[in-house]
Amino acid sequence: MSHSLIYQRYTISSVPTQNTETGQWQLRISISLEEDGATKSIPFWMPLEYATEAEADIHGITFGQRIIDGKIPGLLPRK
Repeated sequence: MSHSLIYQRYTISSVPTQNTETGQWQLRISISLEEDGATKSIPFWMPLEYATEAEADIHGITFGQRIIDGKIPGLLPRK
């Protein structure tokens, strides 16, 4: 399960990955912004594991929103 969400001017793309050793899921996202005709994308991931792909997906989108909102300092430049 993967999906994208437009949040403010950014696109958050969530693509959870499964740990083949534990069967658990890790959140992996990228945050993209189009400026001056070029798209810049920054990948993020967390070492936390979730029981289901859907859970990792939801937490990934929320994590991306927190980064964009500046609630996780230093991860994304603010304009």
